[in-house]
Amino acid sequence: MTGTGLLGLVLLSMAWLLFLAGLALKLRPLSGIAGSVAMFFTLPVLAKYGIEVPWPWLWILLPLVLLVQKR
Repeated sequence: MTGTGLLGLVLLSMAWLLFLAGLALKLRPLSGIAGSVAMFFTLPVLAKYGIEVPWPWLWILLPLVLLVQKR
């Protein structure tokens, strides 16, 4: 694994952890943005391994719905 690949993996893991921690602590704006960015960069990796996700834009925009809910 190259240094760039390792850095990308670390950043993607941090984004997912920020998303999950934000959900647990009810920090909706921060967790919604982090989840959306994490899903945006995760979908191409899943496609590379042959896992096709139906409606990819739905999964990217779904965490942003947290911004609107329960304000």
